[in-house]
Amino acid sequence: MVLAGGGVAIGAAIGDDFGDDDDRPSMSDGQRHDGDRGDDRGQDDRGDDRSDDGAPQQGGPVTGIGSDSADEIVEIADAARGAADGEVTSIDAKRDGSWEVTLETASGDESEVRVTADLATSIVSTDAADGDDTGPSLTLDEATIRSLVAAALDEAEGRITDLDVDDDSVSPYDVSVLTSDNRSIDIDVDSAFAVVGTDLDD
Repeated sequence: MVLAGGGVAIGAAIGDDFGDDDDRPSMSDGQRHDGDRGDDRGQDDRGDDRSDDGAPQQGGPVTGIGSDSADEIVEIADAARGAADGEVTSIDAKRDGSWEVTLETASGDESEVRVTADLATSIVSTDAADGDDTGPSLTLDEATIRSLVAAALDEAEGRITDLDVDDDSVSPYDVSVLTSDNRSIDIDVDSAFAVVGTDLDD
């Protein structure tokens, strides 16, 4: 499948980045503010995208993972803000249809909030800031979410599975899109919400 925008051809099926554990596996390499995510993507953790014999299923519509609606993602962010202090810096889809949202305060405290499909929330973890931590310079407010969703879905048709803010001055926003043929596209977006890079998520 060849995707328009940037002239980048995207191939290979997605891996297993939608686990339900709390180590925040992410669809996007852009989650640089989280530090080392490790490389624990085992072959036995593919869950819903494998057939009964363990083989990955190819093609067909993707259901229950991510969203193609900016309105829905804004609601998820708003629900998380109501559960913990801080501003949203990351929104990640989980395989069970829930989302894990990271919020950071101005002093650098960080919380993880799980938001279910019906917008019920629970705090997964809260970490106090270290001495040298500072609050985020950019956040995922409503206007930013809507702009990122529009830019990403213009680049690749599918469902948004990940939105992140990072410290890259060239592309401070990262968006992941899961296409209908089960391919994950990482999209780098600049501060003006223009796409500046598109890559296959390994």
